[in-house]
Amino acid sequence: MIVIVGAGLAGLSAAFHLNGVPYRLFEKEQEVGGLCRSYQLDGFTFDITGHLLHFRQADIRALVEGLLTGRLQKHIRRSYIYSHQTYTEYPFQVNTFGLPPEVVRECLLGFIATLTTPASTKSPEERSFKAWILENLGEGMAKHFMVPFNEKLWQVPLDELTSDWVSWLVPKPELKDVVNGALGIKDKAFGYNPSFLYPSQGGIEALPRAFLGGVSNVHHGCELIEVDTARRRATFQDKCHGVRTEEYDTLVSTIPVPELVRRCTDLPQAIREAAKGLRCVSVYNVNLGVAREGVSDKHWIYFPERDYPFYRAGFPMNFSSALGPPGCSSLYVEISHQPTDVVETSVLIERIKSGLEKAGIFRRDEKIVTADVRDIRYAYVLFDRHRAGALPAILAELEAKGIHSIGRYGRWEHSSMEDAIGQGKRLAERLKSPESARAVRA
Repeated sequence: MIVIVGAGLAGLSAAFHLNGVPYRLFEKEQEVGGLCRSYQLDGFTFDITGHLLHFRQADIRALVEGLLTGRLQKHIRRSYIYSHQTYTEYPFQVNTFGLPPEVVRECLLGFIATLTTPASTKSPEERSFKAWILENLGEGMAKHFMVPFNEKLWQVPLDELTSDWVSWLVPKPELKDVVNGALGIKDKAFGYNPSFLYPSQGGIEALPRAFLGGVSNVHHGCELIEVDTARRRATFQDKCHGVRTEEYDTLVSTIPVPELVRRCTDLPQAIREAAKGLRCVSVYNVNLGVAREGVSDKHWIYFPERDYPFYRAGFPMNFSSALGPPGCSSLYVEISHQPTDVVETSVLIERIKSGLEKAGIFRRDEKIVTADVRDIRYAYVLFDRHRAGALPAILAELEAKGIHSIGRYGRWEHSSMEDAIGQGKRLAERLKSPESARAVRA
């Protein structure tokens, strides 16, 4: 028997692809999707922060497009950065045109200087994120966007972060791209998501719900509270039926690694201590509905400057007009914070309203129809030196006990919805193999 913990995209994909292999899927919430969920409030449909589909894997793209046939719309990215009271296109490193001339000059000269700097001999796990920025993009881009934005997002000095996660998220441009971007010449799309797909109706939860046609044995309201790894026994708190125990041959977990290890009471103490040292940043996801259409023509905007409390604001009704009433607009606004920091909802909304007014997005008399705050405890994993040293040993110990930890928080990584679906698919295929079956029987 395979027990799957968590019905987010990774858990759903694993169950979907097991194809006849016995399993039970346990989810602590009453709906599937994990953070890939939507909800309705006062006529608006909000996602739990921004979720957009972009693909690098042909098989996952085909799977998702098959599950959502006729329900996806393609969008050409309209994302911008607001700094120096100016909008420039994302990504910053190839779109400095329009910034003050002295800023453009600093960015160009700084980048050119990196071209003659000897390549670092340090591994990505040893080299800090700040060092990577300076070595690959230069002092000007570091000063005017990369450092202030990322310090606002990650809430720690960038010297504390490693650079082993940046390869697909922060591409290093060529000199031609940087010069063209400074002159306003556009001859190609840049970045990992120049276009994206989004459901035409219902918000992003259309995706996890689409898996349900091929998934059975889903048990809602069941939270994992303890795992006896020696006896291969998982204990759940069932909201309807009290405590229940499940025997398993293989456990597939998609919950955050520190939460899983804490529940595995018989793991070695060194592993348990290592898991306690894994760090993350939390995010206040503030969803707003306003009584005015077209508050912005953009999909989302990044805010690197400290004058604005949020690092990003997005406009869902520009993904799908069905997400709100006619004559209105909706926004999601994101503010990073340390997991232990708490800000009252009223204070948070007032700060956001003031920041949006300062940026010229809100009017002073803007009528907010609805406002809702979701505190995402595990939002972004911190890639620090402790993670680099501890995580491989933690995952290896879990797998030796028959526990496969997958997904964004199960692998403790920075990854996409596509990656979560792909991990579930690949693990299911591995668990269905004859070699895996023989290993379980042994």
